[in-house]
Amino acid sequence: MQPESSWESARAQSDLIRLYCHPTILRLLVALGEGRQSAGKLSLIPGCGGCGAEEALRQLRYRWIVDQDENGYTLTNNGALLALRLRNLCGTLHRTRCGRGAHGLQPMPALFEEVQDDLIGITRPDSIHALRDPGSGRDETRAWLAERGFFAVTDGAASLSAEGAEMLESIERCIRTFEVIERFNSFFQIHSLDGMPESALATIDDLICADLICDVPVNFEQGLAYFYDVIRKADRLHGVSTWFLPQIAETIWERVTAGAEIELVITPDLAETLWNEEIVRKGRNPADFPNLRFYVCTIPVKVGLTVTDKALSLGLFLRDGKTYDRIHDLLCFTPEAVAWGERLFRHYRERSVPIEEFFSDAVRATGSCR
Repeated sequence: MQPESSWESARAQSDLIRLYCHPTILRLLVALGEGRQSAGKLSLIPGCGGCGAEEALRQLRYRWIVDQDENGYTLTNNGALLALRLRNLCGTLHRTRCGRGAHGLQPMPALFEEVQDDLIGITRPDSIHALRDPGSGRDETRAWLAERGFFAVTDGAASLSAEGAEMLESIERCIRTFEVIERFNSFFQIHSLDGMPESALATIDDLICADLICDVPVNFEQGLAYFYDVIRKADRLHGVSTWFLPQIAETIWERVTAGAEIELVITPDLAETLWNEEIVRKGRNPADFPNLRFYVCTIPVKVGLTVTDKALSLGLFLRDGKTYDRIHDLLCFTPEAVAWGERLFRHYRERSVPIEEFFSDAVRATGSCR
């Protein structure tokens, strides 16, 4: 089989973008981004009445973007990820065309209506192909892109302008987001995304090379071989957790004594247990391990995160928001995924206090931590 040509790739990817950027579908996504909507209310949206809207909703349900019950329609987790990425695409298009900062953006419905024509043009296969390879674009396409400031033309030679490069990056992020949604469709559907800030969700495409670890072992410890391997190879480890096992703790201590930098964000409920088990009862003096730091989070922790200098392991709570899923993890070794994990770790660490400060509170102070 011959490798897929860049033109064929652009066409296939453009088809998916154009599906989601179709005016009817995007208007529906915008409306559902505000919350549950009845069929009757959706039909009142300009351009969303009749059979066209019914077919659009059917396609969105088929792709697990929209869910339906007796009370109407809602976005699924995948739909929320998609809507966020498309909002950012519209925002990028508006900003590059109008030169306004993000603070000048209108609410999404008005924003989409303003950029709709250019959105249709920029997501055509020939436009995406030309943005990726300006020299091979068709004359009329390059002229259209140059007119809108995405191309700079010098002596008949076209090259991407700064605005064009920003637009191309936003389109590529859209394409990668679609692929992530399709690859991990069921993973996102069965889990809660409440633990991830919008900045993490907006860049979920950084996990495009991840593998889904789905292990149902005889016992929980048996299924952690990959996790131990990630820890043992770490020269730096940052983690966010609501639970711990003695076996994992010992593996982390091996890295601590080897000089690896370890920072762990834990919950208030876990803090005293972990401190007593791993510090007090084992006679360890925290001052002897300056490369180990514990932080206690001041906001609810809804993820299980381990990010090292080489790998990312991400676990989530189930949709009930109460049960942590210890079977499914996303595992990735790319620099983009590691950087994504670091940003998520910083989100939680910045909302935490050092464990010494946590225990210094008079209400929580105990003899074990004095």
